[in-house]
Amino acid sequence: MTDFDLRERVRSSTYYHLARLFEPPGAFLADERVLEALHVALEAVNPTAAEHAAALRLALADEGLERVRRDHMKLFVGPEQLLAPPYGSIYLDGQRELMGPSTKAVERLYAQAGLRQAEGLKDAPDHVRVELDVMHLCIERTIDAVDASEWERAEALVRVQAALLQNHLSRWVTPFATLIRAGAATEYHRRVADLLETVIKQEFLEDAAAMIDEFNALKAEAGRVG
Repeated sequence: MTDFDLRERVRSSTYYHLARLFEPPGAFLADERVLEALHVALEAVNPTAAEHAAALRLALADEGLERVRRDHMKLFVGPEQLLAPPYGSIYLDGQRELMGPSTKAVERLYAQAGLRQAEGLKDAPDHVRVELDVMHLCIERTIDAVDASEWERAEALVRVQAALLQNHLSRWVTPFATLIRAGAATEYHRRVADLLETVIKQEFLEDAAAMIDEFNALKAEAGRVG
């Protein structure tokens, strides 16, 4: 396994398990060892985020699943006005409504990656869970394409990753996390906000750029060998 494979599998695991934090909390948190997996994935690459993941486990044990579930509903689901709407368009389009121009832009990115709603990406295209899951899927498909030496397909997926991170997730994660911290009744969700913001900021500032550099080096090496 190459360094690129190792890095990307850590990124894939991180995005997949982060996305699970924005589903209604249930037994799957323990059954899938979501919080433990996040801590393991982040420990070597993002110590601050790993600390938040460890604190999440303690908060869930202390506050209990039912209290965390009630808090999740008030923050992200309703039926009352959401305390922290989990939709990018709320923050990017300057008006408190769904399916704005930024939603259409993110849908076009998904189409470029060959993703469809039927692939389990339920909810609005710019829901935080969907954007995190799309990042996970793009990373997995990039790894597969690189392993198969399908460089054109891999490069297209790398571009989708970069655009989703740069034009969407990194632009609305801070105001979203700020609303979570302001509205949360649990330490668990305050730590969710800290974890999400820490991961996306490092992705934007460091990890995605390192991934692109490593990908370009692999592609260049493959060209020389070919």
